[in-house]
Amino acid sequence: MTLLLFSLASLWIAAFTLLGQVRYVRHWTNTLFPLAALVALNTIIAVRENFEVVDKMRYGREFEVLSFTPFSEVLTDFVTNGREPAFLVFNWIIGLLTRDMMVFFTITAIVCNLLLILALWIILGTGWQTAVVLFTTFCFGFFLDYSSFLLRQGLSISFLMLGLALVLRKSRILPVIAVLAIGVCFHWSALPAALVILLVKLVRWRNEVVLVLWLLVTATYFTGVNARLAEPLGSSIEQVETYSNPDLAINYAGGTNRPIFWVLSAVPLGISYLATRTAKALPSWYPQLFTAYVLLNCYFLLMGFVYFSDRLAAYSWSLIPLLICTPVLSYHGRGQTAARLGLLAAFAIWAIYFGSFDALTPA
Repeated sequence: MTLLLFSLASLWIAAFTLLGQVRYVRHWTNTLFPLAALVALNTIIAVRENFEVVDKMRYGREFEVLSFTPFSEVLTDFVTNGREPAFLVFNWIIGLLTRDMMVFFTITAIVCNLLLILALWIILGTGWQTAVVLFTTFCFGFFLDYSSFLLRQGLSISFLMLGLALVLRKSRILPVIAVLAIGVCFHWSALPAALVILLVKLVRWRNEVVLVLWLLVTATYFTGVNARLAEPLGSSIEQVETYSNPDLAINYAGGTNRPIFWVLSAVPLGISYLATRTAKALPSWYPQLFTAYVLLNCYFLLMGFVYFSDRLAAYSWSLIPLLICTPVLSYHGRGQTAARLGLLAAFAIWAIYFGSFDALTPA
């Protein structure tokens, strides 16, 4: 069933690139099916997969406990233990409706997907481009994990994406701060990322400046200087000390400051920088998107010495589908159809190679 639904959505999205000149093909009402299909697919897979991952069952058990907890005790948990208040309240509200963890996982996945669609639609301004980027996001794979078993951070990233959408579309500062604050209250690690997005809003950055900054931070990543620079954080922030503990190497293969993570960060950066230099039809907001990606990636590179640093990289990696797709979707010259089909094919090949499609046909 999931494979059939994905096939139909894929054909529909391919039609946006092949039949774009045909009247009404790209009308917003014609995007509802592929968007709904992709939300359904993301939700079904997010709910039924990854029960072997410790994080998922921990969140499920925590929800069951919070569903029986009075609101006063929920607030006490925040005050006493420093837990993220938005996530606690989110659990408690769903607990008023159900105590079934499967329903909790379903609602969480739907919320993450709808927030992402809202953010993409605000940024791109069209439904068909939103559907294309959502398709590539599904193929890219990371978002599925964050709506399946890394729930606190998945909700946090979704709100930060919405906050960035407001920044790119020149919203007033107060709504931006409000949305980013909600994101931070779902996961404390989002605080530096939220501050970066605010800096993108408040400061006009030149591409060359952020690129030089990224190269300097890259040097600290490969030399291990980032760990020494962050030593004051380790003494004052318990999470930094905890996640830099060498004992975690038992549970996290591959070590820290991993070159493959740098490559995954650098390739999209190179492509998008080339686009800012050569593409003539980029949206006016694309340079700010590039700046946000680079600065968010600097956050990851500076913290690359901690174990599970890929979870910090997710704040920048979540922008990669939008970053790569926008130059292709905004191009209207010769070969535009071939370029867009090539874009879809490239993300599909990625999904096949790295297993993003495996969940479409569960064993």
